[in-house]
Amino acid sequence: MNHPEVVDRLAILNAAHPRRLSEGLRHPSQLRKSWYFFFFAVPGLPEDVVHARDWHFFRHFLEDANPPYAPEEIACYVEAWSQPGAAAGMINYYRASVRQSQKEAAAKLRPISAPTLVIWGERDSYLGSDLAEPDRDDVPNLDRVERLPDASHWVHHDEAERVNQLLIDFFSPAAG
Repeated sequence: MNHPEVVDRLAILNAAHPRRLSEGLRHPSQLRKSWYFFFFAVPGLPEDVVHARDWHFFRHFLEDANPPYAPEEIACYVEAWSQPGAAAGMINYYRASVRQSQKEAAAKLRPISAPTLVIWGERDSYLGSDLAEPDRDDVPNLDRVERLPDASHWVHHDEAERVNQLLIDFFSPAAG
């Protein structure tokens, strides 16, 4: 959005356009799903909580994956989370999303001009299915929203072969 010159094509996996997310956060059902956005906004506390009990807080978010993450996959996540600054970086992503007013955030939005594919797991516990479709004014070159009914928020894990094929097809030189 802010640097269209570096993006030829864009694929999004279970992440809502900022305007759609902002609209969603006005509804109690989405607020319940996105409670952690606001927890992460508290200064200092999340950094103390997330690594307690061997990263139990972050591990919890992976539990709705189907098939479940294998112990060796979880170990890779724990190793990544344990890197200096990694947890703070993840937390700061969510902090930034709620730190400014909705009016300030809306003023910064620009149309995403690149051809865009959205791949969406319909069993997402954290983002409602209604957030998948960006407004055409915000993403005028939306190729499509590909909804995977049996995938969770971790769509790339749950249906890796299908997601990989969608990405290969979308990014191949013959695409579009």
